[in-house]
Amino acid sequence: MKTKILFGSAIVVISMVTLSGVLKYSSYKDEATNSDIVEASESQIYHAEIGEWVSEMNILLSEPLNDPKLKKANNDEGFEYYLKSLVVDRKSTIDLIKGNKELEEDYINLFLLTSYISNKQAARTVHLDPNGEAIESTDLVNQWAPTDENTHKAFEYVKQIMNDLDVAINHNGKGEIYGVTHLLNGDKASEVKKFVTSS
Repeated sequence: MKTKILFGSAIVVISMVTLSGVLKYSSYKDEATNSDIVEASESQIYHAEIGEWVSEMNILLSEPLNDPKLKKANNDEGFEYYLKSLVVDRKSTIDLIKGNKELEEDYINLFLLTSYISNKQAARTVHLDPNGEAIESTDLVNQWAPTDENTHKAFEYVKQIMNDLDVAINHNGKGEIYGVTHLLNGDKASEVKKFVTSS
């Protein structure tokens, strides 16, 4: 089913969302009327578990983590990023995402970012144990190297991607987005890709 909408200004490419998935929009110029035509195609249907995972992870990433390990580490920010990244990976629904190219690309970015954060936690503790045994040794937290700026940036991207996916899949496209997902044709998706491939 396609819907035509007329616009009298510049060419517009829009992604709108239904409760069950993302509506894909394409646009072209109608020379006869000198108007832009936007056509909506069928929405993408997502497995319910994807929406549940996205919602749960968005909340996890946005709120303080209640984890005894984090308390033992004096609420070290980089360690919190690491612990949250582990949960995002562990609870991922990758088997349900396959088949949707844009969502797969966003998942790959999430995976690369969470892996980067985990590697950075290992790097912060490698001087204490080269075999990685100190990565969660909270009794040595005062000897961990500081969290670097790229780790902060990576975590912000993880939060922003999950926020945008939550808005797209669970909230009919209504809400603040950061433009970092392929699913919503975000203008900063390439910026995230550049970060994950060059860091």
